[in-house]
Amino acid sequence: MKLAKYLFLVALLTVSFASQPQLHAQTLSAAVAGASALWLEAGQGTYAALGCSWTDSNSTSHTYVTDVRSGAGSAVDYGKIWVVWTNTGSCASPTPAALVFAYISLDAGIGDRCLFSQPSCVLTENDAAGTAGSNALGNTDTPLPAGIRSAIESASISVSATDGMPLDSAFSAYQALGGPSNLCGYLSSGTQYQGYGRGGWPGPGIQVKAQDGSAVFNVLGFNVTGTDPFTGNPVPAYTVTPVGATPVLIIVNTGNASGFGTAGVSNVSRSALGLVFSNILARTADLVPQQFAGLSATYYGITAWHRESLAGAYLVFDRAIPENKELYRTQEFVCPPVEPLNYGRTIADGGTSTTSNNYRALSNSDEITQVESTNDSIGYAYWGAANFKAATYGAGTAGTLKYLTVDGVDPLCSTYGCGGSAGEIPTATNTFLSNVNLNNVANGSYPIWSELRFVSTSSAGLTAAQTLAGYAQAESTTPGGAQPDFITAPNLNVIHAHFALPFVSDAYPASEGPRVCGASSGSIEGGGDAGGIVTTLQAGSDYAVLKNNYGTSSCVGITDAASFGVHQ
Repeated sequence: MKLAKYLFLVALLTVSFASQPQLHAQTLSAAVAGASALWLEAGQGTYAALGCSWTDSNSTSHTYVTDVRSGAGSAVDYGKIWVVWTNTGSCASPTPAALVFAYISLDAGIGDRCLFSQPSCVLTENDAAGTAGSNALGNTDTPLPAGIRSAIESASISVSATDGMPLDSAFSAYQALGGPSNLCGYLSSGTQYQGYGRGGWPGPGIQVKAQDGSAVFNVLGFNVTGTDPFTGNPVPAYTVTPVGATPVLIIVNTGNASGFGTAGVSNVSRSALGLVFSNILARTADLVPQQFAGLSATYYGITAWHRESLAGAYLVFDRAIPENKELYRTQEFVCPPVEPLNYGRTIADGGTSTTSNNYRALSNSDEITQVESTNDSIGYAYWGAANFKAATYGAGTAGTLKYLTVDGVDPLCSTYGCGGSAGEIPTATNTFLSNVNLNNVANGSYPIWSELRFVSTSSAGLTAAQTLAGYAQAESTTPGGAQPDFITAPNLNVIHAHFALPFVSDAYPASEGPRVCGASSGSIEGGGDAGGIVTTLQAGSDYAVLKNNYGTSSCVGITDAASFGVHQ
């Protein structure tokens, strides 16, 4: 009798739980935090592979990560999120076998901090089960199943998405905080790197704010080797999984046909671009190759949109343009910082008075939106068909954009405008995406580009990073096609030289890793590379051959060990 009652109870429970499969805990493969530049492409690729999604485009109040380290002040950073899972059973009622990936869009620096902090940041989702999605990946979302929500809630960040190396991100936090002495100005003699005076290492520092104050990012230190600066806990070793290389576009608003909308604004030199973004040049005419128009000519002021200094796009742009060894200038012109960022320059000298403005955007999409919103704006943002899908063209029409060549080099196509009008950004609507080949990234001649990467600190995280990289790479159709977003890592034949950075340490020596040193070398990709000189893989490997260490554990490639400079 007791056995019969037991079997009946088991059967009853089995039926009860089987009727609510969404309440079972699905398997979370990875909780990813980091670069907004990779958020769309990775999400679309993962959805194409797995089949079910839920997204939330709210970046100010719904989804956030918490820095739970003692002394970090329980710092909270909000971002938009996608969650993708395998279609087992159905999207609305997935079985416990469903694999789940989640990615919160922050910036590269915060993503790396959340991964390397010991303990790692914790993800919180405020949306209730059943909440409709935002359809942010371009497909129709499934309302958030209870089991999927349970899988991601309170998850520790296990993978970071970044467009630099981990050491670049660690240094960006050190730089923003101004080191232990809260420095404004050069961190030491003989370096182009300046401190931004946000409160002193390791923080917490002065928060970075969006222009309207609706979003903030926290500034806190972290290490990528040794021990955590807050808790003293050991920091695990990491692995970098390359995804692909993509350019940072220089974009301008063309709503004013006499300002940036004029046909004369099509190319910008690196020096002029650096002087615009370091508060020296103030007029749109400064980007037109012409004779001086006179003190009393009609002029229009530039509005420059900057990213936050923790963002990978900021680092890649800053090291290649204003903070390189030619200019030694900075985008962080006001120190100690004023938030939200708001500074400018007025020039007149007895003639026409012209005032420039400098503002802040806190994501790749926000940067594009802000440049679209204000006449004679200029900004920088990572390319991606999804990132620029809504871009429109037409000088004199509000909200229109064009991209510029830099030092005469086109970032996207073989001809300026990719088959459309001069500077027209390719979209699915204008049908010019098929002409995007990224040839000048592939040959290293375009000066502002970087590799997109996933970083992990565990074997499970590495498996997830490799899986996500494969999904994102499968989504890219370069050259041409509907999604020519980046040159996939296996097809990339150039590399930025890696180098050590001052004041911060890495788990590995600065090294270009197996792509330069050979698969049998055991060499790990380490150091920073934002702003490193560009070389072909052939040249990098031949340098190792020259040093008689190709294929050996002592091989590092063209790094700080070289007898010449490796920084731009």
